[in-house]
Amino acid sequence: MTKICYSLKVDEAKQQQPTTSDSNDIKTTVGFDPLILGQQFCQWFFQILNSQNPSLGQQPQDWGPQHFWPDVKLRLLSRATTEQMEEFQGAEVVSLRLLALTSGERLVFSPNLDPHGLRAVASPHGLVLVGVAGTIHRDQFCLGIFEQIFGLIRSPLNENSWKIKFINLKIRGQDGIEGTEVAAPALNYNSSELQLLCS
Repeated sequence: MTKICYSLKVDEAKQQQPTTSDSNDIKTTVGFDPLILGQQFCQWFFQILNSQNPSLGQQPQDWGPQHFWPDVKLRLLSRATTEQMEEFQGAEVVSLRLLALTSGERLVFSPNLDPHGLRAVASPHGLVLVGVAGTIHRDQFCLGIFEQIFGLIRSPLNENSWKIKFINLKIRGQDGIEGTEVAAPALNYNSSELQLLCS
């Protein structure tokens, strides 16, 4: 079970489970399986982010700048009929921009946590990159797809607590997707490409 106290807390028992992912070789180097951390993190993150959407009728969970490092960066690339790039820096600003996606624009993010939709790698320095793909919805409509990369760093004060250092979010609206069918969301980055972002 994932525990939350101002940032993601990872269940160490689940971290020790063997996996068949390509992160097995990294597990021995860093002492945990980045893929399990990535799955737990994505479940936690999207659950609290989506809970801010008033159209879901849920009690909003604890969202805010406490889940981010003070110098966090968000790069948001959205493409529908045109392409738009926005960059934000700082825990308060990044938190508010992400909040606006769910509470203001009423978007619901549905991550694909299957092997084609989720990747995670760790650097020897402790940075963990989590890449996830998924679909975006509003009410009963699928509006498009997204790819998101998180950079996570463990808190030096609590070894089991992770905070977000950066987020790269690409959103493609239905108009930005060729054809009329939305394919199953798959991550276009493989683990080797994510590892390059760590160096």
